[in-house]
Amino acid sequence: MAPGNPGISGQTSPHVQGPLETPILAGGRGNVVFSADAMKVLRKMEIERLERNNNQAERREKGEEGISDDEADELTPFLMVVPAGEKPIPGDAVNTAPQPIVPSHTSTKLLFDDTVAEKNSFRANDNSIPEAIYSLAKNGISPPLTLFLPASLELIRSSNVKTVKHGTGETTKVTVIDVSEFPDEETLDQANFLTCYNTFLTLMEGSAGKNIFRGFANHYERILSDLDIRTWFPAYRVFNKKIRAQFFTRPYIIDVQNTQYRDALQAAKDLLLMLNSINSAQPMHTSSGVSHTVKERSERSKLYDRDDEQHSVLCFRCGRMGHSAPRCSESDPSRHGRNFVIFANREGLFRIHDQRPVSMRSASAFFAATHTTERSTVLATSLRSLTRLNTRPFLNVSFSEASLPAKTSYYAISQW
Repeated sequence: MAPGNPGISGQTSPHVQGPLETPILAGGRGNVVFSADAMKVLRKMEIERLERNNNQAERREKGEEGISDDEADELTPFLMVVPAGEKPIPGDAVNTAPQPIVPSHTSTKLLFDDTVAEKNSFRANDNSIPEAIYSLAKNGISPPLTLFLPASLELIRSSNVKTVKHGTGETTKVTVIDVSEFPDEETLDQANFLTCYNTFLTLMEGSAGKNIFRGFANHYERILSDLDIRTWFPAYRVFNKKIRAQFFTRPYIIDVQNTQYRDALQAAKDLLLMLNSINSAQPMHTSSGVSHTVKERSERSKLYDRDDEQHSVLCFRCGRMGHSAPRCSESDPSRHGRNFVIFANREGLFRIHDQRPVSMRSASAFFAATHTTERSTVLATSLRSLTRLNTRPFLNVSFSEASLPAKTSYYAISQW
């Protein structure tokens, strides 16, 4: 034991292990060893002593009286003793400074490592594609275009989205974001659709081969090059969704000149025409139960006035205003983009595209049914019903298929 500290006769501390022949307080080179528990107790006592001395110093500064003197530093020599289980280093125990306590988490892997963080920096405008979207593509899930909306990207980057388990095999399951939490692609208007697809191209540019990326880029250019994109946009939206869904299931290179590509696009346009025809032909009802057509009778009746100007006549062959079908001089009226489709109701015939009345003053006209035989049959049946529905100049309607280019089925309508 140290001089001046005789201790309790006949007893030794259970925390002290090792010989005490060379006391550490005497200034010699000792090898006294304390257990780890004993060192913790001593450190705690030293911290409490320092806190009490600091409190007393603050009270003296405030002018309080009756403050006792600071407690003497009696534990520091013991804190320099090497804990049990570690090899003591010979040296002057009194003059050796205590080693700092190393945090326990340094022995494990850090959650945020400096070497990783030094490669990144804050971004005022983060235009990166979140890893969660890459995970969808990697697991064969076509990312909906609505994921590429700016608001959706911010939500995904903040990880504030639900996740679901997705099975990629009999036993393997991965966690991906729940795409059902985002709006459906059918809600995208033309501007947002083009913006989202442009961001989708950024995803493909960094994760697909050059030919694959070029195929998606050509598909994008094909949409933009359509001068009538506003009319056909819903068809392009449906067709584009089908293109992407099939790619992520079975990757392929898009060829906009391929026959199947062109047929699938035309099928999407035909479907749009049918839906528009059905919606336009449905009457609007009032509370009194009287049905009305889309346009007022007063506007359409002007079409049949004797003093009607020539520019109000719509040609069935080329779809241009100003002349009727028998006077049409167009040499190639069936070129793509020059045809139009009509629907019939009790008020007459109307163009599906903009619901404008179609002039039937000409003795004959050509009606572009569709690019498919199945659609031709449906529309021919609708035109036959014109005999019953139309109260205008028709007494009878006959059909005869004409041979015109561009694989388009036409029907000649004759007025008896």
